[in-house]
Amino acid sequence: MEVSYRVFVVLVLLLFLASGSFSIDNFHQPFPIVEPDPGHTKLRLSREGLEAISRINTPIAAVAVIGPYRSGKSFLLNQLLSLSCYEGFGVGHMRDTKTKGIWVWGTPVEMDIDGVRTSVFYLDTEGFESVGKSNVYDDRIFALATVMSSALIYNLPETVREADISRLSFAVELAEEFYGRFAPSSIC
Repeated sequence: MEVSYRVFVVLVLLLFLASGSFSIDNFHQPFPIVEPDPGHTKLRLSREGLEAISRINTPIAAVAVIGPYRSGKSFLLNQLLSLSCYEGFGVGHMRDTKTKGIWVWGTPVEMDIDGVRTSVFYLDTEGFESVGKSNVYDDRIFALATVMSSALIYNLPETVREADISRLSFAVELAEEFYGRFAPSSIC
């Protein structure tokens, strides 16, 4: 996993857009970063998750898990964080999706990456292909998770389908475009 300037740039932009006073007492829980509007057509920034990130003063890396709804994304993140389903990301037991939008675990995992002390955040995303949402909404969640993450995990509960290959191809194109615009040399 490489510490990425694009993650820093995206998070700074998000913090700027959602600036304001807000206070969280307990960071050992998940917080929304991006939430859907009531109709699941648009996304809006959430100050809670952004405050959890803004308090960090080391380089940041993000690991995002994407995939279809009810495919175990939240469960996988809880396993990576060594948390139970009761203390970590919410895990649903019904057909309805539990995660709405994009959520961050409030306490980063501190790691040395390429000799640099780095705060690694874990991002849980709303699954795509659930009932009552448009493909455009799914694409927005997917694109945001792609540009916000240093490492992207595509969690599939079954065999790879053609739609999955298309989404991964889109992620590669999006990353190439984003890297082209925000390469380290163009930041200075």
